[in-house]
Amino acid sequence: MKEVTVFTVNNNFFQPSSELIASAAIREVQNKKLMKAFKRAQRIPFLRKKIEECKLETFRGIDDLAKLPFTTKKEIVSCFPFGALAVPLSQVVRIHTSSGSTNKPITTFYTRSDLKIWSELMARGLAAIGAEKGDVFQNTTSQGMFTGGLGLIQGAERLGLTVVPLGSAHPEKQIETMKDFGVTIFHAIPSFALRMIEIFESQEGLRSSLRIKRGILGAEPWTKEMRKKIEGALGIEAFNNYGFAEVGGPGVAIECKFKSGLHVWEDHFLAEIVDPKTGEQVEVEEEGELVITPLSREAMPIIRYRTGDITRFLDGDCECGRSHRRVDWIKGRIDDMIKVRGIGIYPSNVERIVASHKECNGNFQIVLTGIDDITVKVEANNGLSNDIEAQKRLQAAIFNEIKEATLLRTNVEIVPQGTIPRAEGKAKRVVDMRGLFS
Repeated sequence: MKEVTVFTVNNNFFQPSSELIASAAIREVQNKKLMKAFKRAQRIPFLRKKIEECKLETFRGIDDLAKLPFTTKKEIVSCFPFGALAVPLSQVVRIHTSSGSTNKPITTFYTRSDLKIWSELMARGLAAIGAEKGDVFQNTTSQGMFTGGLGLIQGAERLGLTVVPLGSAHPEKQIETMKDFGVTIFHAIPSFALRMIEIFESQEGLRSSLRIKRGILGAEPWTKEMRKKIEGALGIEAFNNYGFAEVGGPGVAIECKFKSGLHVWEDHFLAEIVDPKTGEQVEVEEEGELVITPLSREAMPIIRYRTGDITRFLDGDCECGRSHRRVDWIKGRIDDMIKVRGIGIYPSNVERIVASHKECNGNFQIVLTGIDDITVKVEANNGLSNDIEAQKRLQAAIFNEIKEATLLRTNVEIVPQGTIPRAEGKAKRVVDMRGLFS
């Protein structure tokens, strides 16, 4: 077995006894917790019915996991607001929701124990990226119903960071607050980091007045190529964070300082990767749909939740010494795939290409029109605005790279900085107008 060096600089472990637990011991913990989670899940009416339909004579834990039914987003949305609650409402100390991309948002509930564990997991994640006492943490996202707000705040407080709870505000205000209070670590969605880059470029000397050194980014798809652009332009280390409201919010998985995949906190979440079509588990390093079973939740103990996110388990050990398995960056969501002329393409396919060009600021939009016409609008940096020949070279390069990666011929438009609308929340990367006027 590969020798692993335990990385302990900058208080890199919040709960060493849990984060460094042996793999065999993790399985024992998971098995014991799964048995309890299975019993709790049957307090949710629609899950109890589905489990009964499986006609299991006995349930032996992980060995029988594949015999249990999946839970889907549609099922949870359909029982809004309290249909996925497994405890009396009097035991619920907080309610959050998803960002509400569907007609009704996902509702998620927390007992006092659920909140305690959530805080600890968020503290683990912040410690894993190198946060420590003395750091000043600012959350740039909404601190209301959105799980990415208070969840990060309570984790930062649990770790002992100094918290600036600004919440959602326009980028200029966020940066002003970072400057005023000497913020060293911030949480944001990746598209917000692109807005920060634009402001830095428009105000000479602004970056040097800030102390920010790390960013924890998530809640919308992004790529390693975009990370490289953000880190270079902002002069920070950027870390990928993963979670979703259905299992409690962020805190399911996060990168450590070595950035070699996202550690799933396996003592609280049982992760599977399955074939999206058959539901069968796939091999390590093989791509599939991530399925998560929360093991510790009291208020909302769902079973085998199909996230719709495409990723893979990474083989081998991480240099940090953590034994918890790692998943790769999310390639995309199953329902984010767009079909053009019979070919499936994820927005992340385009983002990787756009972000790899220094002439681009990272903002792009895929516009689908007619029967199957696809246009990729790409914003160029201001320095390219008057160089027509450079724009043509960039246009040709992006066209050829998209064609090589996807086999699709696209219309590539190089547009001035600021052309593509900026969303208040998650960036809108695809505009599908096919058949809109037919």
